[in-house]
This record gives sequence, structure tokens and C-alpha cells, in this order.
Amino acid sequence: MTTSKITYEIQKSRYGLYTSVQTDGTRMVTGPTEDACRWVTDNIHIPVLEGTYKGFTSVPRSATVDGKL
Repeated sequence: MTTSKITYEIQKSRYGLYTSVQTDGTRMVTGPTEDACRWVTDNIHIPVLEGTYKGFTSVPRSATVDGKL
């Protein structure tokens, strides 16, 4: 966990996905693995909630989708 005041736990759904859930019941991030869910929660979601995130989660001024749809 980070040095944040936000505490959470990772729960596994019956469909095999993992979701980070705050202790007050607020669902945050869903991911395919527990490690991926924890990483995104610690490194992106919580810093965004606290206003300390300095990175980008998308490409600015881009209207294209990479990869095959």
C-alpha cells in the first residue's frame, strides 16, 4: 500500500476479476489480476483522488485508437 490515508482491500468477483474497494464500500478499480488492480489503484487512482497525480492516462489531442478493433 501507499502512504495514503485511503485504505482499501482487493476482492475477487465470481467472474474472476479483481476490484479494489475502500473500507467504506466505495469500489475503485477493476482489473484482470490482483497485481494489476493493486498497481493501478496505488499508482494512478489514489493519486488522482488526492490531487497528486502528475502523469497522463491518455495521449493528449489524439482521437485515434491504437490496435485492431
